Amino acid sequence: MPALKKSPLFVVALLLLGLVAVGEVGLMVQRISEMRAAEKKLVQKRAALAELAAVGPVPSRETAAQIEADLARAHRALAAMQAELQGRGAAAERFKSAKPPAARTDAFFDLATFIENSRNRAKRLGVDVQPAAAHFGFSLYANEGPETALIAPVFHQRLVVQYLVDALLDARPRALLSLQRERPLTDDERKARAEALAAAAAAPTENGAGGAAARTEDFVSLSTDYFSLDPRLSANAPGIVEVTAFRLVFTGQTAALRAFLNKLAGFELPVIVRAVEVEPATGEEAATAAAAEEAAVPAPSSVVLSVTVPPKAKPPTVNPLVPKALSKFTVVVEFIDLLPPPAAPATAPATS
Repeated sequence: MPALKKSPLFVVALLLLGLVAVGEVGLMVQRISEMRAAEKKLVQKRAALAELAAVGPVPSRETAAQIEADLARAHRALAAMQAELQGRGAAAERFKSAKPPAARTDAFFDLATFIENSRNRAKRLGVDVQPAAAHFGFSLYANEGPETALIAPVFHQRLVVQYLVDALLDARPRALLSLQRERPLTDDERKARAEALAAAAAAPTENGAGGAAARTEDFVSLSTDYFSLDPRLSANAPGIVEVTAFRLVFTGQTAALRAFLNKLAGFELPVIVRAVEVEPATGEEAATAAAAEEAAVPAPSSVVLSVTVPPKAKPPTVNPLVPKALSKFTVVVEFIDLLPPPAAPATAPATS
């Protein structure tokens, strides 16, 4: 003890060594606690990994490559289907390259020219156009063009109607009774309608018919040009596909209906047949068609030739077992407008 008192430096050194030992012990205890916590987390992660492996094994590099190849094939198939839905041939090219009129006056003359040309073509082909179809679904614009916000939608409808009318006239029906279309919508109306449809789909009403009626409120006919298609029959998918429906009513033989449907099946324009109704033509409709057919027969020439023709025996009249019946056809079609996919959201820049 006296020696220790005589060397204070030694005492200080011992104290320092003790403090260092205590610190090392504390640090060791902290490290042991951290190691046990890390071991516990490792056990938990291994258990989670085992659960994931039980649900579905982690894909290997080969499996990941196969998934990427399948995804690429799916993208190519989607692109092919999208291209198919744009139509094909000259009709599709004309539709894509056509530009809407710039003003209401131009839109009026565009419709007037289409109506006049279609009437003349129907007359040449011997197809009677009834008064209800005299404007081919555009009687609302017989005296003026559509309002500015509707110029483009009405113009696109006119292009589709022209294709449908040309295809029907080529099929040679007896008479075109009526042609109607869905009411065109402005961009704002289309957006509001898409939101209403989404809300109706998210919260359907207890009465399905009531919900369908509510969804067709904006398609209430304001003119004889318009009709409403039941949304349950429509292929409309807001944000993905926009559709416009058209209804044609005509009389003729079954061959006319078959030729018309075969033309549409060529998919020159993305038009899908939604419904076909067939019923016997009424007496008035049959009489109108017969009168139109007689009017189409050319009148005999007024020049009389002095040629003596020896009489010939009349062939016996043979009545067909099944007489050709005149039918009334109602065809509802939808034009499909495939919307471009929404742009991918921009990724936020990485922050340090």
